[in-house]
Amino acid sequence: MAQLDPMRQIMGSMPASGVDPSKVTVNNPGVDAAGASFNDVLKGFVQQVDEAQKGFDSAIEAVERGDTDNIHQLMIAQNQAQLTLKLAAEVRNKVVEAYREVMRTQF
Repeated sequence: MAQLDPMRQIMGSMPASGVDPSKVTVNNPGVDAAGASFNDVLKGFVQQVDEAQKGFDSAIEAVERGDTDNIHQLMIAQNQAQLTLKLAAEVRNKVVEAYREVMRTQF
């Protein structure tokens, strides 16, 4: 799973920490992540978070079914899902905070 850094994608700079801009889904064909709208970048970010959660769910199901006994992979999937969810919550909090700041400056 690629590391998530939506703020660098929004700003248009190339990420230094391994974010894969090609993973961002854009509603307009022919538009890459650098030319994507804020809405498209956020949708791609949410999809990446959802994929991490689904990966964790499938790892749990595989252990429950007895298909694998690799608890190490399960714990890695759990940590990835947990970190991406925390990052999504922090991004949401920052967006709400920025919105409130803009509203305060406008009367």
